[in-house]
Amino acid sequence: MPEEEADYHWDEDPYWTTALDRFRGIREADQPSITLDLAAVEEAVFRGDIAYRLMQAMASVKEHEGWEGHRGAPRLALALVQLLSEAAPPHLPDPAT
Repeated sequence: MPEEEADYHWDEDPYWTTALDRFRGIREADQPSITLDLAAVEEAVFRGDIAYRLMQAMASVKEHEGWEGHRGAPRLALALVQLLSEAAPPHLPDPAT
């Protein structure tokens, strides 16, 4: 494992922390729901790097937090929901061309 991965912890990664902050902002604004574009979610999961970033972040939870109750895994789950809600729909070809 490269040294930078050994020292990695999700709570120092702005990718996750800013997504979690945005999620908290939505909750604090009393927004009761978010919408997921399923095509965009599929695109983000299979063609983007979100799944692998999540795996790395969850590995850091296991390595650094274990089962000690620091709540990293639930926080990552909420950040993931936020990121997936922000996923842009995949570009569809223009049927006129």
